[in-house]
Amino acid sequence: MLSCRCVEPEQLSQYFNRLRKTTSSNEEVELQHTIVKLLTDLASFIPAEGLVLLIDDPNAPMEDSSGARNLIYIAGLGIPVTPLIGMKTISNQGVIGESYSLNKSQILKGSAYEPPLIMDKIHLPKSCQSALTYPITLGKTAVGVLAIFNKKDPLGFTLRDHKLTEIVSGFLSMSLQNAIDSKKNREMTKRDHLTGLFNDRYFHERLLVDIQEAETHQTPLILFFMDLDHFKSINDHHGHLVGSQTLREVSIILRESIRVSSATLARYGGDEFCAILPGVPLEQAIQVASLTREKIHQKMFMIENSDLEGSFINFKGVLSASIGLASLHDHVPQMGDIKKRKNLFLQAADVAMYKAKELGKNQVCVAQPIQLAPSK
Repeated sequence: MLSCRCVEPEQLSQYFNRLRKTTSSNEEVELQHTIVKLLTDLASFIPAEGLVLLIDDPNAPMEDSSGARNLIYIAGLGIPVTPLIGMKTISNQGVIGESYSLNKSQILKGSAYEPPLIMDKIHLPKSCQSALTYPITLGKTAVGVLAIFNKKDPLGFTLRDHKLTEIVSGFLSMSLQNAIDSKKNREMTKRDHLTGLFNDRYFHERLLVDIQEAETHQTPLILFFMDLDHFKSINDHHGHLVGSQTLREVSIILRESIRVSSATLARYGGDEFCAILPGVPLEQAIQVASLTREKIHQKMFMIENSDLEGSFINFKGVLSASIGLASLHDHVPQMGDIKKRKNLFLQAADVAMYKAKELGKNQVCVAQPIQLAPSK
């Protein structure tokens, strides 16, 4: 029996995770095993030259104005298929692309009187004698295609083959949805419910990992601490609902200002926010922090007034931010205890933030190197 080949869990993650890119986990491993088992079983019931599973890439832009998408060969069986695993094709060509674009299953048989039956003009350009395709869906939306070609029977594919493929496609769609739901639920436990930024628990976990990475590779690591100035007056004058919406607006500014792909942005609690910036030099971090501070102070907040439908509460220049920055290698002494170093790192950024407040608020302050008392 032919063996099924599937992309590794790390690669599989980016195709089924339609929330954000993360490292692989149990969901990817379990999904990989499910895919291999289902395709292997289907191939044993429907002997054919090749069987492939393709999934679209939700993170890739449209290929062109026609709306074509990347389709990735996720798994497959057969001599002409296995070298394709992990490669991409385009959804606007071939029998596979047609099934995806139309979100429609097909049973096709080649004929001398019809155009050549081509599965994929890029990677499988040879004309086929027969083909069976079935879309993989999330809800009613096609996200991939299960395709079988050149059945080892001159009569081609039958309605029984179509029914078996429909059942397997249904299981694949369900497995994909379950993996997405599971990862979504796990992701939600890391998030602050109000702003959508990471919560403080995940922030502390991530900081330990990033410190270890920065130590191992001797790369820059910046800790960014921010406290909103005069936020209490907004709550006192306009109420907590306006205050909550203000925090959401601030979180958007943070996302727009801190364009570092590896950054971890978090709500630390109340009106305090923080960010871990791996690989960012201190000079660049100062620029990022200054831009964030300016955007918050210059922002015209327009928040719907829940007491009067159709009206808004506007304010500008009331809210500002005091920001403290600390650099791991510049401000925290070397030591073997990573947890202690993490605490000193937090302390350095926190002290710098409060220094910004003492100096008049609405400014950025850089930490001073921490001096440890000599051991007795």
